[in-house]
This record gives sequence, structure tokens and C-alpha cells, in this order.
Amino acid sequence: MHVTNTPYRWGAVQQTLHWFIVIAAITQLTLGFTFASLPESNSVRGTVFGAHATVGLIILTVMLARLIWRLSNPVPELPETLKPWEKRLARSTHWLLYLLLISMPIGGYLLVNAHGHAVPFFGTELPALIPANETLEEIIEVIHVAGAFSIIGLVILHVAGALRHEFILQDNTLRRMTPLSDKRSNP
Repeated sequence: MHVTNTPYRWGAVQQTLHWFIVIAAITQLTLGFTFASLPESNSVRGTVFGAHATVGLIILTVMLARLIWRLSNPVPELPETLKPWEKRLARSTHWLLYLLLISMPIGGYLLVNAHGHAVPFFGTELPALIPANETLEEIIEVIHVAGAFSIIGLVILHVAGALRHEFILQDNTLRRMTPLSDKRSNP
């Protein structure tokens, strides 16, 4: 397998970053919804919040690396089985996921600051970027929750598209992002 992308498939670096983000995003959403469902009196809530903040900042770092890698490497062509509107939908979905997976941790950081707290990261506290502000906190919280549900919707669309490619169109698109794919992933 190539380290970099080819015109026909994603390289090892992009595949590794993609699947890392898949696992991290599932973990992050689980932690976020768990945190939101715990009563403030629950002693586990602080631990879950700390893990949520830390995973969010890891996602931010990996997504920035992934964005840089994507912009500096060729992107495999979308299959000819797609209509022009499907290609636009695929590209839009990818870029919206990039945007949300980068902006959500930034928004989370600002949300914690607006609440009047430092952001935990591997047991340390990162400096506040903005002062406590209850009104701003409420606005950012609404946006943060909407962003989480938007990610869920986009991921469902993305997975549905990948499964459609694999099982209905059978054009090997899914295999271009899987490390253990066979030689049929190239035309």
C-alpha cells in the first residue's frame, strides 16, 4: 500500500487518520451524551467531562493534520458511477465533516471558558481564551449541541453512501479507504 494517495485510492496516512477519527468521534459523542445525561451531583461527571475535553482536543489536532495532509496530496477521483449532483453531495459531506470536526472542539473550548472554567487536557488545565459570560455560554452550548447532531446526520449520510457504493454500485469506493482491500480497488 502507498503511504500517499493515488488517483485511485487513499494512502496509508489518510486511511489511518480517517479510521482514528471514526473511533475518536464515536468515543467523543458517547462521552458528550453521557456527560449531558449525568446529574451535576454525580461524582463521575467530572471524569467524563475531562475525557470529553481531552478527546475533543485530540480530534482537533488530528483533524488539522488530516486537513494539511489532504490539501498536500492528490485526492482520488470520484467514481464515474456517480451523477454530478452525487459528486457534489459527496464533496460537500466530506468538507462539512472536516469543518464540524475542527470547529466543534474549538467551540467546546470556548463553551467551557464561557462557563468560567479552564479546559482540562490530560490532567492539566489549559488557559482560558475568553472570560466567563453566561449569555455567550448559552449561545455556544446551543451551537455545540446542534453541531453534535449535525455530525451524527452527516456520518449517517457518509456511511449510507459508502455502503451503497460497496453493495449496490459495487464500484470499490469503500475499499479505497480500507487498508485490507484487494487489488480490485484500482481500475
